[in-house]
Amino acid sequence: MNENEIFYRNVNTNIKKENVLKTDISGFDELFAERGIPRGNSVLVAGGPGTGKSTLCRQICYNIVSKGKNCMYVSFEEGKERIQRSMEKFGWNVTKFIEEGSFLIQKINPLDILRMKFGSLGGSGSATEVSYKIKPLVIPGGFHPEVIVVDSLSAIISVSITKDKNYRAYLQQLFGFFEETGATSFLITETDPMPTRFSDTGIEEFLADGIVVLYNIQKKDIRENAIEVLKMRYCKHEKKIVLMEITENGIKVYPDKRVVITP
Repeated sequence: MNENEIFYRNVNTNIKKENVLKTDISGFDELFAERGIPRGNSVLVAGGPGTGKSTLCRQICYNIVSKGKNCMYVSFEEGKERIQRSMEKFGWNVTKFIEEGSFLIQKINPLDILRMKFGSLGGSGSATEVSYKIKPLVIPGGFHPEVIVVDSLSAIISVSITKDKNYRAYLQQLFGFFEETGATSFLITETDPMPTRFSDTGIEEFLADGIVVLYNIQKKDIRENAIEVLKMRYCKHEKKIVLMEITENGIKVYPDKRVVITP
């Protein structure tokens, strides 16, 4: 009996299959005992520049809308057209899903969202006066997303770095918002190339149900990508760093190919 057979034999079978979100990314779902992520979980997707964080999330979105489900992609940095082009580069024809209304891409200015919630960014004590009648994101009426992607939380902290209380209040409300929607959420965060922490303030790691870390590792004169499920509530998962490739058709994960990171 090999390592994977032992892993899956010891699975907690209390989680029903319908409560699992299958990403359909080659090899990725196999990192989880239930072959997918518990529905409704909020997952940090952390990593340094060029590790494939946005590609992973966009591929999940494409696979979800291809199955007839709704997906919402919120960008604080890139515009809709640029996101659309980046996805079509991998052969993911998202235009029809955008036109059909099942794939919603929203471009939001992080300064605007903080002003909307906290008034003047220079105001003192504004974080203690948050109105919970104002939602941290806006979902059109009648649109029920299976998945919500936020790209990225780092853009919010970049405009509120001197307003730490505002950012923390926004985060707490944001995670509560995801829980209320029932959507599975993926929140992208920028880290150091070889991270020892996986979010800007640390509060994101506490609030999130899961943390998926992507690496771009230099070995002599080459680099290789790797992925790790550091944390995932409500399910068992592989506890190792494994090989990942960014191909012309998207991301592929190799659960049986362990990657060793040396200091």
